[in-house]
Amino acid sequence: MLAKIIACQPAAPGTAQLMVRLRGDTAILPDLTFTLCNNKQEYLQPDGDWSSAPHWFTVNGGYALANGSGFRIGPTLLDPLLATASQVQIQIKLPSGDTRNTTLQLVRDELLSSGARGETGDYSSSSMLTPPAPTAAPVAEAEAVVDPEPVVPVIHAEERPQQKSGPSRLPLIGAAVLSLVVIAGVLWWFLGRDKAPDVVPAVQAQQETPADAPTPAPEPSAHNSCSAESLNNLNELDFVQSCVQEKFDSDKLLTIIQAAKEAKKCGIAQRLYANRAQGGDTKIALVYASEYDPKFHQPSECFKEPDKDTAAYWYETVLQTEPGNQTAKQRLEELGK
Repeated sequence: MLAKIIACQPAAPGTAQLMVRLRGDTAILPDLTFTLCNNKQEYLQPDGDWSSAPHWFTVNGGYALANGSGFRIGPTLLDPLLATASQVQIQIKLPSGDTRNTTLQLVRDELLSSGARGETGDYSSSSMLTPPAPTAAPVAEAEAVVDPEPVVPVIHAEERPQQKSGPSRLPLIGAAVLSLVVIAGVLWWFLGRDKAPDVVPAVQAQQETPADAPTPAPEPSAHNSCSAESLNNLNELDFVQSCVQEKFDSDKLLTIIQAAKEAKKCGIAQRLYANRAQGGDTKIALVYASEYDPKFHQPSECFKEPDKDTAAYWYETVLQTEPGNQTAKQRLEELGK
């Protein structure tokens, strides 16, 4: 079974679509009864809290969606699911009385909680009001700049004829400038030559400083890169985003994930696994499934216990991209999914 919450088209705050696909069954479910349980074995309640007492939700109005059955859900379910970072298990009750369960997948980047409604309205009104404001300002500025320009040439045009009677002053001005230069030279000779040795080191220090300045430049690139060395320099979200931007091949990304596991950065390891697996990387999805598969599970800080339902979910994710993948098919059969 595959269960996934995706955005409506167009996306609307507080609403989403719950898609359920039963393996080997293409019939559209008219309604759906289910429970939602987090990693602490707590069940979602109608008031949005989580409790140890199971609660069965029922939604109706099923329709065809992504080769499965789709159901419209509201903030009662969507808001608490977006608010928790825990993986959530969904258990559904079929009309026959049988139950199925798997890990519920949320496409968080596309989903909006009901709290985003006010913010969306503010941004919309702000962007609409902004354009008229700057249109009046440039016109006023242009008029203010244009007005003075005709005045300046007129003033210079009237003054230039009066300066023609003053060529005889040039020798006097030249002589005055030359006298000042001579006086300055004499003063420097008597007063400034003793201070010359102090000036040279100061100039050299100024010349040396720019040469040393570029040395800190490499630091931003080191902190922004997706590498084992940067695991302790960036927060979880920034590190994952930098890795996504790098677009490493599968083997390189698996190396980064292994380093995250060894550093006990479990959130980073799981986010990198899930992001690439959901993006269609079947190699990453198979390795991620093996972290939970009882047959391949190796206990670690990030994956302490096997979980065959979660393993089955990621094997099913592989089959979405590669329907003929024999490894995923075989493991699903052995897991009884």
